[in-house]
Amino acid sequence: MVLLPQRLGYFQFLNILSAAAKIRAETYTRVLRERPFLPRHHKERIVMTTKTVVADEQAKLVKPTDEQIATYTRRRHELDDRFLKGVRGVQGVLDGLQILIERDFMEDFFLDTGELSIQIPALPRPTLEELQKDRSNIKSIKRDTSTTEPTILKLYTVLRPTENSINGTEYERRILVRQNSLLGFQHRNWVRDHQDEHPALKELFGKVYIDFPALIAVGGDGDRRYPFLVSVGGRWLGRWDWIDYGFHRDGRVASK
Repeated sequence: MVLLPQRLGYFQFLNILSAAAKIRAETYTRVLRERPFLPRHHKERIVMTTKTVVADEQAKLVKPTDEQIATYTRRRHELDDRFLKGVRGVQGVLDGLQILIERDFMEDFFLDTGELSIQIPALPRPTLEELQKDRSNIKSIKRDTSTTEPTILKLYTVLRPTENSINGTEYERRILVRQNSLLGFQHRNWVRDHQDEHPALKELFGKVYIDFPALIAVGGDGDRRYPFLVSVGGRWLGRWDWIDYGFHRDGRVASK
């Protein structure tokens, strides 16, 4: 039973409900128009893989030696001295320090699932024009740290065994630790184009989706997207997804 506010008439209340329903329907229609393909978290598509996720041996923290402490202290003082005297890019130094802290002083959540290992040849990074041919509303490249050297693609999860999902902010934080090892747009396309040569990919149909987040592109409305693969109709298809969506149990991160 719905309790009406004392100062709100019955018909006023119905009008408010009707307006809210209309807004929700319009929003949902807009999302579907922008994302006409099958949602990657669609209940009918998600079938958990039966393979056991094998955790990498967790790296142990190493206590520095007296000599290393002395070197660290000397370099820190040198950095302080140079920074205070003036540098060419103040913000660049600050951003670099932030990346160093978050990458080298945080927990590594990457766990190799053991589901896939594919040799990929050297591939160049895409230009903005190439990305726009794949998705027309891309306006710029925020970052692309993907390797251009020959590499071996492996699949990882960044979830703890007790987690089912994490939000976009936490996903970005966790993949930062291996930012330079992640694979990107060119690797996604190569796997898509050569999928028939790798039977192991067929075993993952309908069980997982594969993110290639080395590249983050920015759309016209400021949304940040990365390339990923999803299986639809027995084929792996290349799509783009919002980084804000986060990461889920059926997700995999493509990395070397």
